[in-house]
Amino acid sequence: MKKIFSLTLISALCLAFAPGEPVMSEKDGMILVNTTTLCAKYDGYNGPTPVILYLKDKKVAKVEALPNNETPGYFELLNDEDFFTRWNGLTADKALELEVDTVSGATWSSDAIIHNVRKGLIYYLENAK
Repeated sequence: MKKIFSLTLISALCLAFAPGEPVMSEKDGMILVNTTTLCAKYDGYNGPTPVILYLKDKKVAKVEALPNNETPGYFELLNDEDFFTRWNGLTADKALELEVDTVSGATWSSDAIIHNVRKGLIYYLENAK
């Protein structure tokens, strides 16, 4: 009985933590890197702040925030400062080297986004064909 319970528990945990989407995928001629599972430990003020990196021709086309629990008013400061566009147009290598300042008033959120972007770029560079 203990063995069956243990196997059931292990299976349930594996399913609970299995990623819903792949880290890297292709769509409309772009490579998408989803940092949800890559950056679970890089929290903003209220938890994980995952992003999707859109890369085309080895350059960052767009960085998009995924749903998160950050305080909307503070997270909006990132949009007001064009924070997500700072990597646009850069090659993955150059984007990885970019020193990005945090946004005052949204320091934790912007720091977490910076970590997500960097981790996503490293994953892309190590796994892109």
